[in-house]
Amino acid sequence: MLTPELATSLLERNQHNRPLSQAHVERIAKQIVEGKWKFNGDTIKVSDSGDVLDGQHRLWAEIEAKKPIETIIVYGVPRDAFATIDTIRKHRNGGDVVALSGQVRYRTIVAGALGWLLRWQRDTIEKHRSAEARIENSDIEEAFEAHGTGMLRAAERVRNLRGLVNQPILAFFYYVLANRDAELAERMVNTLEDPAGVATTDPFFKLRAFFTADHHKRKEPTVVIALCIKAANAAHRDEKVGMLTWKNQGARREEFPILAIDQGRIK
Repeated sequence: MLTPELATSLLERNQHNRPLSQAHVERIAKQIVEGKWKFNGDTIKVSDSGDVLDGQHRLWAEIEAKKPIETIIVYGVPRDAFATIDTIRKHRNGGDVVALSGQVRYRTIVAGALGWLLRWQRDTIEKHRSAEARIENSDIEEAFEAHGTGMLRAAERVRNLRGLVNQPILAFFYYVLANRDAELAERMVNTLEDPAGVATTDPFFKLRAFFTADHHKRKEPTVVIALCIKAANAAHRDEKVGMLTWKNQGARREEFPILAIDQGRIK
C-alpha cells in the first residue's frame, strides 16, 4: 500500500526528474479521492541512486489525495534506463475501454457519445474543452455499464449519417431524445437521412440545412448540440421555423437551451 508517508519518503530522496505537471497531479488525485483509481499493474520505478524514474506524478497525487492506493514499487532500476520509459506506450482511449468491455463494433462512436452524455449530465457541455469537463476512461467504463446497450442502438441508428454530422454527438442526442420521445427521435434521424417530402419550415429540415451548409467546415460541438435541442423543442411543439439559430455571443447572447421534453427522464 502506497501511503502519503511512503510517497513523501520516496520524493525526499528524489534528486533528478522531469518537470512536474500540477494539472496531471490533480487529475490523478481526483481519481484517487473518488475511488476510481484501480490497481493495474503499473509500477513506480526507483533507480539504484534513489531517484524516481517513473511515478512522481502518482506520488504527488497520493500526497494530495491523502488516501492509500495499491501499487508495485520496483527498486534498483539502472539510472540510464530512464530514456526507455514511457517512450513507445500507446495511449488508451475511450474506444479501447468500450472494446475491453466486449463491444467492438461502433466502439469509437459509443465512447464519444458516452462522453457527451456525461458532459450533459454534469452540465459541462459549454466547457467541454476545459479540465473540468475532462472525461476519464474510468468514467466511460461506468457510463458503458449504465448506458451501453442503449448507446449501441443509438450508434447503429445514426451510422448512415457519417459525413453529414459528428456521429458521436448525434448518437448522444438521439439517445437522450429517444428516452423522452422515441417517435420524435426517429423523425429527426429520418429527416437528416432523407428530407424529401419534408416542409422547409420543419425544425429538423432546418437542422439538416445547418449540417449541409459549409459541410467541409468543422461544426462547433456546443453549437451542434444547442441547435439539436432547439430543433427538437420546436418539433415537439409542432412549430414552423424560419431560421434555426443560437446566439451564443454578443449583446443578445442566449443561454444554452434546455431540452423541454419530459424532464422526468434522462437529463
